[in-house]
Amino acid sequence: MARVQSSAAAQLRHYEVLARVSRVINSSLESGVVLDQVLGEAVELMKATSGSIVLIDPHTQLLEIEVAIGLGASARQLKLAIGQGVTGWVAKNGQPLRVPDVRKDPRYVSVRRDVRSELAVPLSVEGQLIGVLNVDSTRVDAFSVADEELLVALANQAAQVIHNSWLYQTVAHNSRKLEALFQVAQSINSSLHI
Repeated sequence: MARVQSSAAAQLRHYEVLARVSRVINSSLESGVVLDQVLGEAVELMKATSGSIVLIDPHTQLLEIEVAIGLGASARQLKLAIGQGVTGWVAKNGQPLRVPDVRKDPRYVSVRRDVRSELAVPLSVEGQLIGVLNVDSTRVDAFSVADEELLVALANQAAQVIHNSWLYQTVAHNSRKLEALFQVAQSINSSLHI
């Protein structure tokens, strides 16, 4: 009975956290703000030392760090091929990866000397991978199966919000272009009717 209650309590906490995170990340449609909020929530929830959101550049097909917490400038410049490193493996396979001790995993690409464990999950929208949400810790075996499940749920929610912010920015950009064209057309029209 106690095990069922603790499982129910964990699941309730899971839903409460997702509801809180949802309110936070849905508070803006500005891409940079959304990415910062998503990563901040992920690092805090996982009690991580550092983290990043890595997006796939559609032109180069390289993984590029879009936002980061706890990483130096040189780490932020790192670009990985799909399949390279833990995040690259996640991008290639579209599956989460929890690495209890990065020193024992040949896939790991070091961005901080003191990192000992890593958890990376895919960011996908409608079956299309757009990037990877990644958290690190200086502690060995810092992330549990429950942490992985929670980060996957957060990533699923965040990917849709990120996608929506991109759509909003595209529509806003096109709207500004149309408005400028309309003003030019009005100017030409008024000069022809003088």
